[in-house]
Amino acid sequence: MIKYIFAMFCMMGFLNSCGQKLYKIEKDKYGEPLLNDKAEYSFKEKPTEEDLKTIDTTAYYVQVFEGRYYNEEEMKNPRIIIFHNDGFFKNESLMYFGKFDEHRGKNSVYYGGKYRIKNNEIFIEEFLPASQGKTKWYTRRITNGKIDGNKIIFNDGLVSIFEKRKNLPAK
Repeated sequence: MIKYIFAMFCMMGFLNSCGQKLYKIEKDKYGEPLLNDKAEYSFKEKPTEEDLKTIDTTAYYVQVFEGRYYNEEEMKNPRIIIFHNDGFFKNESLMYFGKFDEHRGKNSVYYGGKYRIKNNEIFIEEFLPASQGKTKWYTRRITNGKIDGNKIIFNDGLVSIFEKRKNLPAK
């Protein structure tokens, strides 16, 4: 137990020294970590009419497997991003698409997050667990992507490419 507490303090100290702020986020009765007044999105503005011409809020953006190595499990379960016209986005995967919709709202960390567009760049903001396993501590992450026609390319260490589709691929 003492080792666990020591490891948590070391991890929190390391993250704080790297400029990462930690947010304590409690879960509701369904296990959904819900944002609160101390952990909220910094992106406040809604997309403009011009922004909404750049991104299609009626389509799915499905991960395509090009640009780097992907293992077989990733290829069976591509990520799916759905952008809303209110500035939120939903992050899903093909295997679990819609499975948690009943109890998962936009204030859940697992829902996705918020986005902002500037010219042909997109920024997505989300909260991620500070460590693996069961945790109450999360960090805020903003990822920069490039909108290139019907594709969005994120390069945050690993390249991830999403292509606009009107229908989901078959499971």
